[in-house]
Amino acid sequence: MRRTALFLVWTAVLIGASCDGGKEPPVGEVLDLTAPPDGGAVVPPEVPTAERYAEVAEGPLNLREEPTVDSAVIVQLPARARVEILSKGREETIGEDTDRWYEVRTADGKHGYVFGAFLTLGAPAPGEGTPAPPTTLELPGSATTIPGGLGPVELLGLSEEAETAGRLTEAADYLAAALTANPEHVKGYFHLSDLYFELERYADAATALENFIAHEPDSFWGHNNLGLACIRTQNYPRAIAVLERAVQLQPEGRSGEAGEEAVRLAYRNLIAAYQANRDTEGAERARRRMDAL
Repeated sequence: MRRTALFLVWTAVLIGASCDGGKEPPVGEVLDLTAPPDGGAVVPPEVPTAERYAEVAEGPLNLREEPTVDSAVIVQLPARARVEILSKGREETIGEDTDRWYEVRTADGKHGYVFGAFLTLGAPAPGEGTPAPPTTLELPGSATTIPGGLGPVELLGLSEEAETAGRLTEAADYLAAALTANPEHVKGYFHLSDLYFELERYADAATALENFIAHEPDSFWGHNNLGLACIRTQNYPRAIAVLERAVQLQPEGRSGEAGEEAVRLAYRNLIAAYQANRDTEGAERARRRMDAL
């Protein structure tokens, strides 16, 4: 119930104030870029010095394990993230776009392939860009004195007791300690984000939700609520990236008209994020997609 209420309340506030979900054109003929037709070895074209780095022009852009739209997504790169180009692949036409696949490395060391239609070549080195967030983030430190020798189960019990008594800061601290002791308690990250939202600790809520979606990459609510937390912390590129993913997902616990309405609300959040990022074209594209539902 808290999850649903959180979604509706924060959506109303933010809108009033204002999968792969990654960017690729519609799939046309997909060429095998791993080897030429004669079976010989691929020799990557040399990358000119002036094109050694590139910037994501429109995100989220899928970083894939192989140079094909059928390959697994490693991570989604937000708009303005900068990457180092390691090699060029052959040209390919996908939908209405003709460009190369590029072998790239991100600022935090991830290696993979992106389709070049959504890259701007000739960018500065990636140290000044907006890299994709790490897969997991360290949870915030505790303001509560945590007794030593307690395991995850005992810590969860103390968190529930504190929450029942209305001591939300203490509840969040115990739950964060429990998750540090047992990072695989996935649902705990989502509940922790609920507590942080109630405490108006939006950056901490974003941290908890980054960990949650790292374990649950197909969670609509995880991506939607992370988008809201990122809007609250003015991290608009990340908000856009995760909300673009949210609108491609099926809301957990909703189906039929209720599920469609949840997706529409996520679209409204996405439009608000684009507008806050001063991207009127992106907001209009999102609005058209929402209207087409």
